[in-house]
Amino acid sequence: MAGEPIAVAGVQISQVMGSREANIAAAIKAIAAAPGHDIYVLPELSSSGYGLDVFRALEDLAEDVKGPSYRAFSDLARRQRCFICYSFPRRAGDRKFNISTCVVDRTGSLVAQYDKWHVCSTGVCCEKDFFSPGESPLAAFDVNGIQVGLAICYDIRFPELARKLTLEKDISLLLHPGGWPRDEGFATWHLFVQVRAMENSIYIMSTNWAGPDNGCTAFCPPFLDGQQRKLEKLGTAPGVLSGIVDPGYLEAVRRTYPYLTDRNGDRYCTDMRRTNGGRVLVSD
Repeated sequence: MAGEPIAVAGVQISQVMGSREANIAAAIKAIAAAPGHDIYVLPELSSSGYGLDVFRALEDLAEDVKGPSYRAFSDLARRQRCFICYSFPRRAGDRKFNISTCVVDRTGSLVAQYDKWHVCSTGVCCEKDFFSPGESPLAAFDVNGIQVGLAICYDIRFPELARKLTLEKDISLLLHPGGWPRDEGFATWHLFVQVRAMENSIYIMSTNWAGPDNGCTAFCPPFLDGQQRKLEKLGTAPGVLSGIVDPGYLEAVRRTYPYLTDRNGDRYCTDMRRTNGGRVLVSD
């Protein structure tokens, strides 16, 4: 497998609900204080904050892809010579909004943009009342010869998205900004991260906001043995979680545990259509 190791940082910051200026300033301070990483990954809606007060103020807080968040992080990425993955509410039309994540590279150029496909309405989340599902294609970009993909929070609950990125984009690392509240779904967040990492043989950096109601940003390797190879995570305080994506180790994992190549893909249903009574599966 080609490519050089990637140092990735999950940036867990405290949010100021509805203050783009304060949240961006906190992110810039945290990134500047943790030099030496190739990629920095912020939480879901890192520019606006995540919560009902933010959702009710989308007319004021939503921005375009090359709005104030892009300008701030593009400048920082260029000065610090790194990639930055950040998230914001994107204006997608007249009173239509998406939850978006973007990545800028070491030159400050925009290299990836993705609108969240799966908006959440479980637990205390009420995204569906304010946001539309994204219609942009899945996004991946290159870092040190390694393909890196994007997903956002609730997306991790759906195996098709990570599998599609793995098979079609050949990703080795998934960046997964999240805004996980401590509701009944919080306990299974890391479980889903671990399953997606192992079934696709990929690394995952999964972030969250800091604070007693959030926390636990996590980095997961492509194989877990419960001892040396395990999920690493933060507590609830602000901090930076470091992880290394090692293409040599990833190649060894895929050779030793060939979950991808052992798939009997021609036996699976590929077309799923909604019906009033559930789902009808239609084979090729």
